[in-house]
Amino acid sequence: MTKIKHFEEKAKKKEQAENPPVEFSEVKENEVSPEIIWHKSEEFLKRNQKIITIALLGVLIILGAYFGWRYYIGEQEKSASAKIFPAEQFFRNDSLNKVLKGEGKKYWSAPKVAQEYPLTQSANLAHFYSGVAYLRGGKFKEAIKELEEFSSSDRIIQARAYCLLGDAYMELNQLDNAISYYRKAANYYTNQFYSPMYLSKLALAYELKNDYKNAIAVYEEIIKEHYNSQERPNAQKYKARLEAMQAK
Repeated sequence: MTKIKHFEEKAKKKEQAENPPVEFSEVKENEVSPEIIWHKSEEFLKRNQKIITIALLGVLIILGAYFGWRYYIGEQEKSASAKIFPAEQFFRNDSLNKVLKGEGKKYWSAPKVAQEYPLTQSANLAHFYSGVAYLRGGKFKEAIKELEEFSSSDRIIQARAYCLLGDAYMELNQLDNAISYYRKAANYYTNQFYSPMYLSKLALAYELKNDYKNAIAVYEEIIKEHYNSQERPNAQKYKARLEAMQAK
């Protein structure tokens, strides 16, 4: 039996050596070869070549327009900054007529800078200079037109512009508009120096409108919220006067 068993094991090993087992590699479901991917990509590009070309050209045009616009605006800003400089000096020296009319051909007026370079920050400043000059010169409608074109990220200056608009409307006896802008000015950047002045103008506008209730409320606002303001003593006095008038 031992010899027979030994013979069988030897025969089995010989058979395994002559016929090794076949190993099958695992085939992943949905696996796609690189050659198929490349072929499909080529087909997609050929099929959509016109659309892709148009899309790429569109992107290039947009990028070109963007950088071209930035360059154009930059050059406009440089030129406008040089042109507005004399008007700024006229404004600081209180030469308001020159702010509006310039001086000869060399020194431009603020309105001309605003007209010729409308997309620049210098044009924005030109509107402010022009608005102030028109207001002081008694041209209130022109002042309103210029100041409404102005805007600033500086909260103090923007509040000042609102107050100037209120002044212009007050001069035109358009009290509702004046009240609106004085309130904007007072609330836009609340502080202990400028806000009480804007509120005093607001209270006066209410008085001129014979709206004594709101005028008293504004004077009370000055008294309570702006204790150290120079406007406070007058607010107390005017409030007492209106209250006495109402008591009669």
